Amino acid sequence: MNDYQLLYRAYGLLDAKSIQLLLESFEIKSEIIQESTGVTYGLTLGKLGSANIYVKKSQFEEAEKIIALLEAGKLELPNSDFETNPEFDETDNSNIEDFED
Repeated sequence: MNDYQLLYRAYGLLDAKSIQLLLESFEIKSEIIQESTGVTYGLTLGKLGSANIYVKKSQFEEAEKIIALLEAGKLELPNSDFETNPEFDETDNSNIEDFED
C-alpha cells in the first residue's frame, strides 16, 4: 500500500463502493479499507463506520478532480429524472413472467 494515497473517507461501505465504481468508470483503480468492526455491525457513522478509499499516487490528482466534480454536482446527467423523461413513462412488461403459485 506504499504506492497508494488516501483520497476520500466515505460514510460506510455502500457509499465507498459507489465512489469506487465512479472512479473505475474513469479507469482509476482504488482500494477500500474499513475497520472490521464497522463491517461486522454495518456501521456508517464515526471512525468505525467510515470507509477509506485509496488510489495510486500516480492517479491521485485525477481522482481528486473527479471527487471535486462529484461534490459540485457536475457529474449529473441533464434530464436524468425518471419522472420527466418520456422514455421511462411507458414500461414494456410483456417479458416478465408471473411467479405466483
